[in-house]
Amino acid sequence: MLRLSPMRPQEKPSVPFEVVACRLAVEDDRDFWRTALAVFADEFIQRRNEKSKSGDWVLVVGACSHWVRPHQTRWTAAGGFASPDGYQNFLPEFDWSLIFVFRERRWIPVEKLPKKLLKVFRVAIPTRTARHKQAAVHTRWLPGSESVLYGFRNVNGNWECVAASDEKVRGHIRPTSR
Repeated sequence: MLRLSPMRPQEKPSVPFEVVACRLAVEDDRDFWRTALAVFADEFIQRRNEKSKSGDWVLVVGACSHWVRPHQTRWTAAGGFASPDGYQNFLPEFDWSLIFVFRERRWIPVEKLPKKLLKVFRVAIPTRTARHKQAAVHTRWLPGSESVLYGFRNVNGNWECVAASDEKVRGHIRPTSR
């Protein structure tokens, strides 16, 4: 996904998929997860480049199998999605999660969050995506309470990010080519 200005490929280090893949269930579409991780890595790096690069910048990515009333609440962007709303402090609850610190242009898996000067991008990805042709993902930047929803669709066998709830502020989503 591209927003403001495209980045050169060497500026877009990918999240180590093999670390995530071992946590996925049979019903989790691996292509969806690869696409989503690429989108969120791009968003993370763009935000980091726009803001201060001091302190630790952390990506926390996790799977969520339970959303509050997903079929009764709609997010209407790009044709509509079940709204990915959580329930614990208004955040989706993870079934499992992984933590990656971005240092020296690499994603480094760590066991726990670093202690100081954190900027965290928390990403809750729905489970059982192999069953569906679309998925909505809930993200939140911490500190603060900025949540952004992302809508993905499987179009002709390829997953694409087709919407983000902050498009009015940060620009329109343009699907990435893998």
